[in-house]
Amino acid sequence: MTRGCPAVVGAWLLVAALLAAGCGSRGSPLPPLRIVPATITPVEVTRLGDRVYVEFVAPEEDSDGTTPGDIIRVEVYAVTTQPELRQPRPPVDEDWFDAATLVATFDVEPPDAAQSPDDATGVSTLPEDAAEGALAPAPVVAQGDDVTVVERLTPETLVPVIIGEPDDEDEEEDDDEDEPVRQVPRPVVAPPFEPLPIRSYVAVAISSRERMGDPSAIADLPLTDPPAPPSGLPVVTYTEESVDVTWTQPPTFRRPVHVESPEPPLLVSRAVLEWPRGSEYAVYDQAAWDPDAERPEPLASPGDEPTLTEDSVVFGETRCYAVRVVDYVGTTPVAGPASLANCVVPVDTFPPAAPTGLIAVADGNGISLVWDPNGEEDLAGYVVLRGTAPDATLQRLSAGPVVATAFQDTRVAPGERYVYRVQALDGSIPPNVSPPSEAVAETAR
Repeated sequence: MTRGCPAVVGAWLLVAALLAAGCGSRGSPLPPLRIVPATITPVEVTRLGDRVYVEFVAPEEDSDGTTPGDIIRVEVYAVTTQPELRQPRPPVDEDWFDAATLVATFDVEPPDAAQSPDDATGVSTLPEDAAEGALAPAPVVAQGDDVTVVERLTPETLVPVIIGEPDDEDEEEDDDEDEPVRQVPRPVVAPPFEPLPIRSYVAVAISSRERMGDPSAIADLPLTDPPAPPSGLPVVTYTEESVDVTWTQPPTFRRPVHVESPEPPLLVSRAVLEWPRGSEYAVYDQAAWDPDAERPEPLASPGDEPTLTEDSVVFGETRCYAVRVVDYVGTTPVAGPASLANCVVPVDTFPPAAPTGLIAVADGNGISLVWDPNGEEDLAGYVVLRGTAPDATLQRLSAGPVVATAFQDTRVAPGERYVYRVQALDGSIPPNVSPPSEAVAETAR
């Protein structure tokens, strides 16, 4: 007689009881999911003279990935601080926002509801506590749009502030520092460089329930003195195919300490001290940008040479050339104010080349002329000139320009000898006329 079955049944009952007990128990309640706008990333800052351009993309989703996001507003804050050596930077918390300045605020609407960029020509109204000189983008932007906020740096914005209040431990340490201590002689070394003040920018999105999303990563801008621009006007000259801009190097222009060699070194070495990059130039067309609405893009960056050549010319279009000097703090470029702008309107005074390959052939209908076509892009046509030998005083045959590279002179007298030349015209007003071609002579039949 076996007794194993009751034991097995008992084990199953025990497991079932444990499972039943587990199903019926209640754990700690989970916190409700808090949906907020997604973090704005990335935020980029660029300095040109006394303007700082803060650029980012308006967020288009919530923290849970929902699109379009519940986002009605974006706010941009900035604060100037003085970093301390070997000290952690303060976090972006309530104390940070209390010390910061609201640089700009603007409304955000779903992609299909906001006005088009062509209609968004206004400037949003800033709050009363916005920084003096601060400018804002258009009053309404769509989710996913590129946004540019422009802040003008003033003496007030350059003054560092202290974030948060010192705690009791810091005050006790200050009291301890007041007690005299015995100075221990130290090796004579150069004092450490004091870090530059920095102006830090943060953008944050706000929901319709006035819930603030996580702030963006901090975008830092070192507050160094911007480099001086070249003095005087840039010198602008042009030809039919290019524009040359030259300027005077300012005395504060920094040449690089280490110069790259085109040849590999004989011995591989490493600098003991890492020197900053040398100064560079950036050339702008001041007529192409509104610096209070968007960040101007340079025409070119010619490095450290005070000259620029543009390989194209647009006749009749105003160009205002200005030059900035760009210094580097670490890897961060800091562009100084622009030089005086030299505005020019290139005028086409350049005639086409003289036509070539002119041939004259007499037949029963007159004298036929053919020649090789010119290659100028602005060519408008040709003028045929005729004279009678032997004096060959040339007169224009056609009232307007001849578009083709052939012409038949039917107003000829049999037995008369004629001399022909051809000139090319361009499309300028008045047109530029080329030198005459080589002369050819033919006798009419």
